[in-house]
Amino acid sequence: MLKPAENRLNYSDLLMPPPGYDVEFAIGTTYSLDLEALVGVPLALSLSEEMDHTLQDDPIYVLEGLRRSVDAFAIYCEAGQIKAPKNGNNLFALMENSVFEVALENDYSFHPKVWVIKYRDKDRNELYRVLVLSRNLTFDRSWDMAIALEGKKVKGKNPRNQPLSDFLSFLIPYTKNKQKKKQIKKLIAELEFVQFDTVDPSIPQVEFCPIGIEGYGKAETELFETYHKLIIISPFLSETIIKELNDKSLKDATKVLITRKTELSKLKEHVFQDFDVYVLKDSVVEGESSISEENAEHVMAQFQDIHAKLYARTKYNQHHIYIGSANSSSNAFNGNIEFLLKLHYQKYGFKIMDLLDDLFGENEDQNPFEKIETLPPFTDEFESDVTDELQKRIKELCRIPSKAMILTEENHFTMRITFDSLPEDTQFSIGPLLSKNMQPLKQETFIQNLSLLELGGFYNIRAEKDGEKVERIIKIETEGIPKERESEIFRSIINDPYTFLKYVAFLLSDDLLMSALEESQNKKFGAGTWDMTTGDYPVLYENMLKAASRSPEKLKEVEAIMDIITHDEDIIPNEFHALYQTFIKAAKKVRR
Repeated sequence: MLKPAENRLNYSDLLMPPPGYDVEFAIGTTYSLDLEALVGVPLALSLSEEMDHTLQDDPIYVLEGLRRSVDAFAIYCEAGQIKAPKNGNNLFALMENSVFEVALENDYSFHPKVWVIKYRDKDRNELYRVLVLSRNLTFDRSWDMAIALEGKKVKGKNPRNQPLSDFLSFLIPYTKNKQKKKQIKKLIAELEFVQFDTVDPSIPQVEFCPIGIEGYGKAETELFETYHKLIIISPFLSETIIKELNDKSLKDATKVLITRKTELSKLKEHVFQDFDVYVLKDSVVEGESSISEENAEHVMAQFQDIHAKLYARTKYNQHHIYIGSANSSSNAFNGNIEFLLKLHYQKYGFKIMDLLDDLFGENEDQNPFEKIETLPPFTDEFESDVTDELQKRIKELCRIPSKAMILTEENHFTMRITFDSLPEDTQFSIGPLLSKNMQPLKQETFIQNLSLLELGGFYNIRAEKDGEKVERIIKIETEGIPKERESEIFRSIINDPYTFLKYVAFLLSDDLLMSALEESQNKKFGAGTWDMTTGDYPVLYENMLKAASRSPEKLKEVEAIMDIITHDEDIIPNEFHALYQTFIKAAKKVRR
């Protein structure tokens, strides 16, 4: 059931539509968000391709993925936890209306990792998928867990989905986009009639367990009840929660804790002694390396550790397994917004400790975990951490009412950013994500001499104190962004006839992925430019001929791109306009 060597999940595979289906709408939640990782989501949702750096390097491929799906997904994350990318990318601006920050009114965090996705095929058959993960939408390499459920509509109502619907309802006030708010409400109404299939007959029932929203808390999970056997996998700990779970054990109970070595000093000696405690071996945590395809000699070590959250408990013949976002921490169960999926596991002869055999393996030499026999020395958890303080100040800033407005000047734009107040004892700087122009943050800040491409609702915020700094991306509702900005983004990528014709060929190809890979190979081997007067013209002509006879809707896709980049003669060759009109007429005759 938990065999890392055999059952490895790919985030992209979890999002991709089944064969024959397209994504109608997808809702995702994460604590931290990496915009570069987010760019991979439309590749998975609309182009059924992996969220892979190699293909992300092809801007045309990513641009088309975004164009197809940006209106079909919404991502929610903790306010102040969007990672500042190393390099700006104009494509990030196309995702502004798909990213929503959640700033709770207290010091707690929005921490769930859940996806709810609706697919539809050409015959209008509907399929629903729920993903519950412990993984954030980042490139982190730590060990996580995920579980997927698929379901279809049934005639009768399914009350078991109510907690999931209530969780999605919680997101609506944070959805600053009317169309997406409408789509979420529609999906919530449909979930009332969806029956999710666990596939495994040993799991006859599952329960959705949101934590921290109205009506749902620690008690509703039933995790903190008495047990005979308990396995906890949690990267972060609070002594109070581990003690509370420890105190619920019945006589001669078996208890196992798998965590990070750095967390063990938080435990008291008597609690530590009551558990069999395991951590990943140092050779695993520090040992992963990534070899670059371009340079096989280049090795980049990447840190990895446990990030999965799992609770497995047994009482008599009742086996409950929880997977999701909640750490064994006080905040997780007493304030944060979290999400767990509870599995009711029933199988004759099943022993919950068998899960450890899957994790540890049969060969001790290959076991990635080591047992800790002695509690490490106590470390002062109250020691000052400037970086942690700066992160908290950014989080505090995100909870202060703010707004921005674009002021149009003669040849440039000016941004006016206002905050009702500012956190004390911290120096902030702010600037648009796609601009290098950053200014000291005041309650009223002006940023001048901005181009159209530098405008947007994503802002780079830098907090500094005592020589240390933390950078994050935050969202501010921004008024006055010109409508032509989207066109300018497309024109920044499709910026000459060669790129335009390449894009057209890409749209008309029978296999978008193969087209992208062929283009990647052409670049690698130094292929020449594409020109309508060269040998590439017949290929384009042939593809347009196929589209006119077999799939005229592809020609409409080409027309949509022509409209976006406003028929610029420096980008769209005049010869192409005439060619396109010829095939439009041919397509109409075919339809007759």
